[in-house]
Amino acid sequence: MPIEPFTWPSAIAWHRRRWLQAAAAAAALPASSLLSVRAEEPAAASTPASTPASDPANDRLKPWLERPAMTQAALSPDGKVLAAIGHGGGIPVAYVLDLATQKVTPISPTGTRAGRWLMQGYYPEDVRWIGADLLVLRMSNGQSFALSPAASRFTALEGRYVDRLADAEDGAERLLVSRNDEIHIVNLRTGARVKEDIDLPDEVICGALDAQGRLRAATTRDASRWTGEQTFTQWYRPPGAQAKWQKLETTRDFVPRWLPMRVLSDSETIAVWSRGDRDAYGVFRYDPRQRRFGELMAGHPTDDILSTEGLDAQDLDAVVTGGLKRQVYWFDERWSRLQRSVDAALPGALNRLSGQPDAHVLVHSRSDVDPGRWYTLDVKNLQLTEVGVARPDLEPARMRPMETYRYPARDGLKVPAYLTRPAGDGPAPMVVLIHGGPWARDDWGWDMEVQMLADEGYAVFQPQFRGSTGFGRAYEEAGFRQWGLSMQDDITDGVQQLIDRGVADPARLAIVGGSYGGYAAMWGLVKTPRLYRCGVSFAGISDLADFLTNHWDDDTTAATRLRRRQLVGDPGTARAQLDAVSPIRHAQRIQVPLLLAHGELDKRVLPEQSETMFKAMRRLGKDVEYLPLSRSGHGMFWPSEQRRYYGALLAFLRTHLGPPRAASAASQPA
Repeated sequence: MPIEPFTWPSAIAWHRRRWLQAAAAAAALPASSLLSVRAEEPAAASTPASTPASDPANDRLKPWLERPAMTQAALSPDGKVLAAIGHGGGIPVAYVLDLATQKVTPISPTGTRAGRWLMQGYYPEDVRWIGADLLVLRMSNGQSFALSPAASRFTALEGRYVDRLADAEDGAERLLVSRNDEIHIVNLRTGARVKEDIDLPDEVICGALDAQGRLRAATTRDASRWTGEQTFTQWYRPPGAQAKWQKLETTRDFVPRWLPMRVLSDSETIAVWSRGDRDAYGVFRYDPRQRRFGELMAGHPTDDILSTEGLDAQDLDAVVTGGLKRQVYWFDERWSRLQRSVDAALPGALNRLSGQPDAHVLVHSRSDVDPGRWYTLDVKNLQLTEVGVARPDLEPARMRPMETYRYPARDGLKVPAYLTRPAGDGPAPMVVLIHGGPWARDDWGWDMEVQMLADEGYAVFQPQFRGSTGFGRAYEEAGFRQWGLSMQDDITDGVQQLIDRGVADPARLAIVGGSYGGYAAMWGLVKTPRLYRCGVSFAGISDLADFLTNHWDDDTTAATRLRRRQLVGDPGTARAQLDAVSPIRHAQRIQVPLLLAHGELDKRVLPEQSETMFKAMRRLGKDVEYLPLSRSGHGMFWPSEQRRYYGALLAFLRTHLGPPRAASAASQPA
């Protein structure tokens, strides 16, 4: 029957409660509770590109590099207790917060094997409520614990938590846990475990359960150790304890044609995630008897479905779509009404709701100017109460908004992009910030690096050049074998448009990126030598043929090497084409300063890619600096190395772009 129009207040009355900051609360706990097990970091060795510790720039970096006080939270079924993951004293911690008394209780495992895991670099990853007085804490090494909020009951699950099943006949809680190639049903009261072997060949990369918690559908992968060819097989088994696995289909490709999500209530239909015959990913019904797709359960005309909520035995409650900006669509009218009301009260933010729509709801709100905060929603009184903040040291009012738009490339293709402008009017010095991958993307939201640069007075342009993911199959495939060609032209065309619009100062442009973005930064200096004043490459690729060649000390497999060669080029058959777009082969064309940085532990892009580029530039008498990071791999984890890199980056930009416009002073005292 049709739903009558629903009238709701335009905004929810809400108030802000002073809450006990997680970091401060954790810092007040005993050292053993804090798990302060890491030794003090050794001082980093000085390099020519290092920024001295006494440089005022390091003081400006401090607020940007602080670890978030809260990264994830879940509300208890009675709405009285918040379980959360955050940082205290720089250490990842899990804790519960009594919302009435503001009492914080740590729940991270200590004094056990789990405590030793933290010394080995493992940390609390996720916490969730699975009952009125029962939590599950998942660790980064794939282990999980069931515990009470007071941490008085603590059970190692000896595997990774998957789901809660119906209670046993005596009322004991039963949990589904995965371990290696087995699935275990664990009785928390007795400790009894019922093991079920998955009993499938090859590597299981995805599986789907039925309402009873039985694995009924799966996708496996077989990758040839020598050729790298990947074979994906879809499996299904009918209901019944003795039912055998049936092979549905086999494909050879980069990725499987579809992935199973859930066996639906009729027990003979699978909900699957696939593009089908569409350009964007959606959720379909799949009939394993007929071995064909059924109706589209949920899909967007242009944007991929990234995740679902409430996919149960028959339907789903909501989907989250991608595109330039994520969007939540609810199919449950109760949730849809609440979503509209929360969005009206917290405009300009991505607001995710969880809990019980008729009782207690937790709202996670984040935006381009806010790293995130959490509210409880009193559904009856329509009242929002702030209960947690990711970065209490940063004020959203001092952050700069991120614009979304599309611009035409020279061949007419519409290129998605993000633009963050600094405070002030008129053309600004601009940093062209290129994402890695390149089969990846940026997202709309608070970005530390973007906000740090904008605070320094730079506009920040983030083009989602062809080949970026999340904008449909055709857009992604348009980037195949286009390194240095149309992918780079997309970047150049976006920069020129911003110059024409009066956004960017054409005399003060820098191109910066990591991994593929580092390659694009170097190639931008080669291909358009008069466009940029300087460039920065972190872990960038300078020699494509060498990068696509097997090395004994990199982390590639035959499958990843094959994929790279198919998407980028094969040095065995296309060496000339690869050399034509390799920065190291054209270093003489670079006319402006270049900063190279690379983690010495990098196994994805070997440090030699930057080292050889540095030596080539030096031989040619070019202006080049090299910053080796001794404790980093293909990214930076240690705060000391982050300070060194970002300190060197900001100093390099100030030197070669000239003094930036007056900064917004986001890092200055309020």
